[in-house]
Amino acid sequence: MFALLLITFVNFVGIGALIPILPYTVIENLGYSETVMTALLASFALAMFVANPILGRLSDRVGRQPVLLISLTIGTAAHLWFALSNDIISMFAARIIAGLSAGNIGVIQAIIADNSKPEARARIMGFLGAAIGSGFVLGPAIGGLLGGLGSGPVHQVPFLVAALFSFIAVCLVLRLKLQSVKGAVSPDRQGFFLLFKSMLSSPIGLFALAFFCLNLAFAQVEASYVLLVRDLLDFGPRQTGWLFTYIGVCIIIVQGGLIGKLTRAFGEMRVVVAGVSVLALGQLVTTIIAGGDSLFGSSVFLAVLVSTSFVCVGFALINPTLSAASSHAARADQMGGALGLVQGFGSMGQVIGLSIAGPLYQAGSGRLSFGFGFVITCMLLVVVWQIKSRRTS
Repeated sequence: MFALLLITFVNFVGIGALIPILPYTVIENLGYSETVMTALLASFALAMFVANPILGRLSDRVGRQPVLLISLTIGTAAHLWFALSNDIISMFAARIIAGLSAGNIGVIQAIIADNSKPEARARIMGFLGAAIGSGFVLGPAIGGLLGGLGSGPVHQVPFLVAALFSFIAVCLVLRLKLQSVKGAVSPDRQGFFLLFKSMLSSPIGLFALAFFCLNLAFAQVEASYVLLVRDLLDFGPRQTGWLFTYIGVCIIIVQGGLIGKLTRAFGEMRVVVAGVSVLALGQLVTTIIAGGDSLFGSSVFLAVLVSTSFVCVGFALINPTLSAASSHAARADQMGGALGLVQGFGSMGQVIGLSIAGPLYQAGSGRLSFGFGFVITCMLLVVVWQIKSRRTS
């Protein structure tokens, strides 16, 4: 399991490396708008949405390890291509291919579900979230601290390093010894779209809706946060990289050390409800700050730090716990497809959220984008209460 978490960590380094440097690559160097910047992020998420259920279902049929290996290899090539690109068309193409390969998160979750007991799943999913958070610690640090080094574009050195990390993940997968799940698909051999429909009408459908809302709301943070600290605090790539490192450390502390204890003490869905409430509070505070009210006198940085802490702690509580709860609602012989479907809907929410984040920010600075995120998080709270009520009954 440690090797799998390490693979997840190095896989997400390449995703996180782009975050602090994107405004300076797309807006300042290439001269495009915030809308184009968020569209570049959305293209990755759209490809991830398409790939997640397909790779998950494919792993049910041919085995987890081959699907994971091929996807990581393609991701390595995509990071290398992005590092060597200096025009917007090549950047879009490289990020779309990288997004297709990153659709393997459902496969990774299915491997965890295959090899863990139900009562330990939330704790292990917490470790998975911590691995992702760790990738976001190192990724933005690499992007921020190495951005602009050398004679190439600002993103070149960070993504050469990201490609190296992705290649390490490929090597780790080659050494994994996993029990094959090939042939675990139910004998009725349902068609993909019929299976897709049946999953949506099952309890998995509510989890898919929950992840859609979660990522639709959090996409506003992902896309607009870098722009907000640039405009409010005049941050460059390095300062932004360190701020994202702080976010990653908070995620590691929550998901690596607290999730297991909290779920054992209060249950999965109570932890999810608490996480959604904290996330909503953080987004509300950020909306107020973006409107020009610091809430802490003249210290805008302190206000940003407090709101950031609420947002990242809330998200850290929700994501792995909701993933563990969704795995309990899936049939064993459809685990990869079900978790891929859930993550795919999450990616679809991210696609829509990122696509509108740029126009919202241009229209009303951070107040519109973070205010929209707050409203969607309140809707998420309703969906989560519905899941909790059904599980109780």
